[in-house]
Amino acid sequence: MKVGILFLHGYTGGRYELLPLIEYLSSRYDFILEAPEYPGHGLNLLIKDTNEDMWFERAKQSYETLRKKSDKVIVIGFSMGGIIAGLLAKIKQPDQLVLIAPAFENINIQYLVKSPYTFINNMRYADLKILDFMVRRTVKINYKSFVAFKKLQQSALYIPEQISAKTLIIHGTIDGLVPIEKSRTLVKRIKHARLVEIDKGPHEICLSKVNYKVFYEVEKFIFKNK
Repeated sequence: MKVGILFLHGYTGGRYELLPLIEYLSSRYDFILEAPEYPGHGLNLLIKDTNEDMWFERAKQSYETLRKKSDKVIVIGFSMGGIIAGLLAKIKQPDQLVLIAPAFENINIQYLVKSPYTFINNMRYADLKILDFMVRRTVKINYKSFVAFKKLQQSALYIPEQISAKTLIIHGTIDGLVPIEKSRTLVKRIKHARLVEIDKGPHEICLSKVNYKVFYEVEKFIFKNK
């Protein structure tokens, strides 16, 4: 059986946010992996002339490409990527869904703007270029792109109840951007969902000191439902 995994990153982020997880799985298994970056995202952040439709379309195209090559498809979405993963789950019905710190509800953007160094304090698996970028990217958040992000949230307002795929939600207990309470509410809205809380896990949890716990939970979930 050919297993395909689609990785969807967060708002103003890039595939680097999920790279340690991607590398972990690719080093151990012969999975088919797709990790697109939405228009305007990545380390060359030029987000102001893009919108939520463009972001979703890029993810959908990648899903369709992956589906053609795979017998089983798993979608892993981080933060805003969790919203996009949920929208895809409704219309494309992947076999499994993993939502990492999904940002379905309002986020605490002031935490990112006021405390960028606190935000990356628990980082471990990111080089200096990425850490520097993560601190500086806050100044590139503009009103137009943030409105696009809010529109994406609004479009997914009632999506959780429509997700039928087996779902794993992973959330860090010290996430200051998307508080863990959001996922504690979300898990009750998705039919076949389970929440795993990662102690001392920050928002960018796949780049953190506790990311190995995320790897373990994702790996276990994939094979438990094989």
